[in-house]
Formats: sequence, structure tokens, C-alpha cells
Amino acid sequence: MGLLLRPDDLPAKVVRGGQEHDLFHDSARDRFLKVTRDGIFGLSPGIELALVSAHEDARRFHLWEATPLEYLERLDLHNSLVPGLNALEGVVEPGEGELAIVTSQPRFDLAPVTAAEIDAWFGGLGFRKVAEAAYYRAADNLGVFDAHDKNVVRAGDTLVPFDVIPCRPGGGFLRFIEDTLALGHSVQAVRRVTTPRK
Repeated sequence: MGLLLRPDDLPAKVVRGGQEHDLFHDSARDRFLKVTRDGIFGLSPGIELALVSAHEDARRFHLWEATPLEYLERLDLHNSLVPGLNALEGVVEPGEGELAIVTSQPRFDLAPVTAAEIDAWFGGLGFRKVAEAAYYRAADNLGVFDAHDKNVVRAGDTLVPFDVIPCRPGGGFLRFIEDTLALGHSVQAVRRVTTPRK
């Protein structure tokens, strides 16, 4: 297949994935094709400012809808965390003027994991917990968000975070994470919105 795909290049049977994907099983390669849908390319973390009283921190952790470029950057970071996990298969136009990105991942037998196991696995890789299902490693400035038990599976003796949100925080977002960790605090609330960042 080339990078520009046609809708009929994809297998016929679709399974609805999470927020942004439709899934197709490629039985010949035993991989799942993940096709973005409805112009949604996942989420991208950052901070926003809120109106608060003088003694409160106005910074709030936030997840915005990601751009196609942020989606591809996320896949690249994902592969740095789990080498070879994602492959870019191409792009497809599911309808007039629409764009979808097609990637693939190996098929995993879903073995449930606990939050404690996820915490321990990330801790073993040098990450510190920033919030529930969110971790940060200062050595390479890598943050991983949305790493809960629906997005992490067990494969043999290791865990595979197959649908998390990795990023390299910068600017005010990085300072927010560093300040949070320095104070021994954790972020309690994650809000999601459907409007893109300006």
C-alpha cells in the first residue's frame, strides 16, 4: 500500500474504537488498523488559566482536541516509549474534503492490569506520578497521560501502554508539572473540551 489510501484498501469489517478511531483487523498481519474518524485526532495536554481567588493557583491541567500534526507526534513519542508499537499506514479520504490517518498496532490479548501495576511499571522506568493515570520523566522530558487500565495491557511480563497520550511538555505546562512535583502535589482534575486551542 502507498501512503494515499482509498477507502476500499481497508478491510470491510469495522469495530468502533475509543473517541477517535475505527478499528479494522488485518488478519494477514494480525494487526489492528486504526483509522481516525470525524476529524478527531485524539487529545493534547496543556494548561489553561482560570479565574480563582488570590490564594489559589490559576493554572489548570487541560486536554484539548489534537491537530493531525500533534497526533503524528504523539505516535512517534509512543514508539519511543514502546519501540515498534505504531506503524503509519497512510491517509485516506473517507468523504469529500475529509482526512483520516491510518495507523496499525499489533493485536494484543487483553490481560487486565491494576492501577497499582501501572504505577509500578512507570515508576520502574523513572517516571513520577503527576495525577491519576499521568506520569512525567524529567530525564528526557516525557509526559504520559491517560495511562489507565483501559489503555494499558499486559503482554507477557511487561505492560504495553497502547493508547496513552505522550508529550514533551514545554513552557508554562512544563513549569506547572515541575512545580506540582516539587510541592509533592498531584493534579486532581482533568477536564476535556471539544474546542481546539487557538
